[in-house]
Amino acid sequence: MINVQDIRKGMIYKMDGDLWTVMSMQHVTPGKGAAFVKVRARSHKTGNSKEINFRSGEKIEDIQVFEKDATYLYKEGEQYVFMDEETYEQYHVAPDLCEDVEKFVVLNGKVTLSIHDGNVLSVSAPNFVTLKVVKSEPGIKGDTATKATKSVELETGFEILVPLFINEDDVLKIDTRTAEYLERVKV
Repeated sequence: MINVQDIRKGMIYKMDGDLWTVMSMQHVTPGKGAAFVKVRARSHKTGNSKEINFRSGEKIEDIQVFEKDATYLYKEGEQYVFMDEETYEQYHVAPDLCEDVEKFVVLNGKVTLSIHDGNVLSVSAPNFVTLKVVKSEPGIKGDTATKATKSVELETGFEILVPLFINEDDVLKIDTRTAEYLERVKV
């Protein structure tokens, strides 16, 4: 059991037979009455989110979540298939847990799986990835003088804004947390 004052964003807890991921939390001390903790959480069963108020001092059930390194193997129908790098066990994961994978991870790319009781709760791409540009308007000499940007398509099909001097076949370092271009990588 964990005290509600110790809840943090990204934490997973169990309530009413369902697992919930904390999206945001706030300690509230009203002018009149007792303090409470306001939590916005997303259900793992339904995918819906709701706001829950916990009284100060209340306890909730914390769960053990294990992180495993895995490899993205392929997409089968609507499901994504990952392989545990240690045990070679395969996990079939629903697309709503794989938003980052679709944008930033190529086949055989590395990801981190969060697992509880054999079920995958989330799939995380690495913080930084290097991806090849497959579609871009050609750069023009002198374009590097301004901070103007253009949209390019990466090998995963994701489009991102980059400086004008980026061309097709360039390899870029991307921050997956912000979906921003960081630098061009020499290959």
